[in-house]
Amino acid sequence: MLIVHRCHCGHLDRWHSSSALTGTRSCSAPQCGCAQPVYDKPEVIPSWRGTIDGTQRDVVTRRPECDCRDCAELFTSATNKEVA
Repeated sequence: MLIVHRCHCGHLDRWHSSSALTGTRSCSAPQCGCAQPVYDKPEVIPSWRGTIDGTQRDVVTRRPECDCRDCAELFTSATNKEVA
């Protein structure tokens, strides 16, 4: 499982990038007009791992990429739990 922040545009934080040249941040999703991301509290989303028998849900929660307090608390409570 992954801990991510979702922008108000609906896309995950990983979809947003910054440009040091222009000083702007934007969503990389085609046709998304988000130019300044606004993130909500973090959420746990399912991730999948491939196996010989097919794809199955991964119950191991990955460490969050950001170091905010909300992500740290969610990581502590979500480790090794399944999400619906």
